[in-house]
Formats: sequence, structure tokens, C-alpha cells
Amino acid sequence: MDFYIQHKRRPQGQKVTRKLNITKLKNQLTAQDLQSRMDSKLLDIRNNQSSIDEQWESFRDMVHSIALDTLGQVTRNHQVWFDENDQEIQNLLEEKHQNDTTCTAKKAAFNNIRSTVQAKLRLVQDAWLSAKADEIQGYADKRDTKKFYEALKAVYGLQSSFGSTTLLSSDGTSVLTNKRLILERWAEHFNIVLNRPAQINEEAIARLPQVPTNHELAVPPAVKEMELVMKFR
Repeated sequence: MDFYIQHKRRPQGQKVTRKLNITKLKNQLTAQDLQSRMDSKLLDIRNNQSSIDEQWESFRDMVHSIALDTLGQVTRNHQVWFDENDQEIQNLLEEKHQNDTTCTAKKAAFNNIRSTVQAKLRLVQDAWLSAKADEIQGYADKRDTKKFYEALKAVYGLQSSFGSTTLLSSDGTSVLTNKRLILERWAEHFNIVLNRPAQINEEAIARLPQVPTNHELAVPPAVKEMELVMKFR
């Protein structure tokens, strides 16, 4: 099984703001510490900037810096196959980089080591996926639903259905991109699914055992029964 993971490209020339671990704010002591540090720093702010933009940028950076020092950076739970094989992969890449293609004499060595690296990386990836599959299968055999879905989420990460699939017309000949046509196609689909003609076998129904009518269910409750129900409400 091959997985192709496309990582988000970091914006060029832009400073990426690190995400804060806001779950620590559930701790009252941490929240009080953050508030205290914010209050003390706000007292030191001096309005010596020449413009409103500079004042805002200074305030923004100060708040984020204090929050980052107090709360720390959020850590990801998503696992990838190379997390547990970092050192082995690093050694392979270093050996590959030592034989680059800028030198003609090293070209053959580079091609050889590149093939070796690719083959070994595939083996490492396959071994990791196999071990992870055995782990997930173990959870499934034990009917441990919680750990089963946690393991799946760790491997695949959070999946978004928006923009990842296409919708075809009913005859399957064209891809629908217009919002109105997409809504009409979904309406058509559910109309077919939910309004199928009934296929009832009257003979099979007639062979079903008949249960006698329970006439007691039609008797209205007595006053004492109503009082008892109201008492325990």
C-alpha cells in the first residue's frame, strides 16, 4: 500500500506564526500566570511609535511572545512513517548528499546511492506500515473502538471532505462544478434512494405469526397511577 502525502508549502518570504497550546489555559494556575505577565508587560508599553500600525505590531508581537513563553507551542499528534526512523533516514540522506551530480566522477556513485536510498526508504516505509496495520488490526480484534479510531487518525490525520472529491452527472459522463447543478444532482440522488418502489410479498406477511391484541394498553391510567407518576417526577 502506497501513501502519497502532500505537505502544505510554507509561504515564501512570510513569517509563519507558531500556534499556541491553548489547552493549557484549562489549568487555572497557568491562566493566572499568563494574565499576570500580560498585565506587567502592558504597564511597560510606551507609545513612542510614529504610527498606529507600528503601535499595533509592537502590541501584537508582545502578546504573542508572552503567550508562547507561557503556553508553549502546540504539538501535533499526527504520525508519519518516517517519525520513528529518523536516524536511519538521516544517515541515508547524508550518504546521498556526499555524492552529488555536480562532479562527473561522482555521477555514477550518486546514481547508485540514490537507487539504494530509494529502495531502503521503501523498505522502511513498508515495515512501518505493516507494523501499524498489525497494531490497528489488534485493536479491531479486541473491539477496542476508541484506540482503533485513534490509531487511524494518527496515521491518516484529520481528513476533510471539502474539495477532495468530484461529483459526476447521473449518466457519469461529465463532472459537475456549478453549485446549482450539484444541488440538483444530490436532490436527484436522494429522490431515487428514498423513493424506491416498495417490494412487499403479501404471502410472506400472511405467514408471519399473529400476536393477540393487548386491549389493556387502550385502558386510560387510573388517578392513583397518575398521582404515583407525578410523585416520582
